[in-house]
Amino acid sequence: MYLSWSAFYEGPSDALYFNVLVPRLIEDILLREGIRPCDVGTTPAVEFGRTSRNFENTAREICERSQEFHILFIHSDLGGRNLQGTIRQRREALLQQVLGFCEFDVQRAVMLSPVKELEAWALADIRAVESALGVNDLSEANFPSSPREAERLEDPKKTLDGIVQSISKRRKKPSQLLVRIAQDQDLGVLRRAPSFAEFESNLVVALRNSGFISAN
Repeated sequence: MYLSWSAFYEGPSDALYFNVLVPRLIEDILLREGIRPCDVGTTPAVEFGRTSRNFENTAREICERSQEFHILFIHSDLGGRNLQGTIRQRREALLQQVLGFCEFDVQRAVMLSPVKELEAWALADIRAVESALGVNDLSEANFPSSPREAERLEDPKKTLDGIVQSISKRRKKPSQLLVRIAQDQDLGVLRRAPSFAEFESNLVVALRNSGFISAN
């Protein structure tokens, strides 16, 4: 059994992080709840929006390539005001465009929405950040005290940049750092971040609707 997935990301750095984290999470869920052994695609079968961010063009492409994937991830950060309602409207706007072109099962679509920015999830796990930076202790580096605190940060990206600069003159490229963090993050710790827990819950529903998890 094979599970393929696709994604519509906001930007290339987001793709680098999520392309590591998403398959890890899917594999973890299926290992615990899957109906039968399943291989999960290590990268998106299709990454939408690379040539055009226009919703109409993206919707047409989703329809044209809908047989190539089981789950569609739609990424959009919640932003500075935690605008869940606006994000849901954005997701629905894209899906309505898709439905205007084909009979797409919207239950296959999962919203990928970290609070503020994806760096809020990256900062949820201090051990993963320490490992990525090659240091033993970041407790004195103004690090958020918990995943919930990471989501309350005004500017998670700026906070992560400040932590990196405070401990290393030879700063790693942000893309490399995010990939390493995603590789090392403890999913159990991440689940203590409310927006991640909500994302996983929605993913479980999509996996169940797609037949990878038992309905019982």
